[in-house]
Amino acid sequence: MNRNFVRTVFAALTLVLLQGLAVTAFAEAGENTKPPLQIVHQTGLKVLIQVNYDSTMPNGVGKQVLAAKNLYDQYSALGMQARKDYEIAMVFRADGAQFLLADDAYDAKVKQAHPKGNPNKAILDALNQGGVKMYECAVAMRMKGYKPEELLPYSRVVVSGMGAIVDFEKSGYLPVTP
Repeated sequence: MNRNFVRTVFAALTLVLLQGLAVTAFAEAGENTKPPLQIVHQTGLKVLIQVNYDSTMPNGVGKQVLAAKNLYDQYSALGMQARKDYEIAMVFRADGAQFLLADDAYDAKVKQAHPKGNPNKAILDALNQGGVKMYECAVAMRMKGYKPEELLPYSRVVVSGMGAIVDFEKSGYLPVTP
């Protein structure tokens, strides 16, 4: 056999073995066994959450609404205070516009309505009480046949959800679409 061929094969096998050891050593270090990383920036936060899908959990709560609640809960658990340490605004547009409907309108206009009204209402009420601002897209309302009086009372109509997102972003809000 050719000596160069044997050396090349030996070098390749050695490299594969060393890579395997490195991967094993890294796996043993166990990044996934370390405590979860905590939110580092806990002041001066401005977050804009876009709610634009009608995807829900089995109980009818919008997945994007739930994501907003989870962020709010994380901030609260850290002792962060709304309007002091952070601001959260939510823009409901496209298919997500349905989540700001009051109970009767929700039952009448949403294809998978729940007999007890809007299943998102309790979460949105709590978020509103906690200082989260909510905005409904007038374009989506027009397309879906929603009227301002059919919305939850604390929601504010904006001419365009997309336009509002741009305005919020230019005002320093970090846009998030969960």
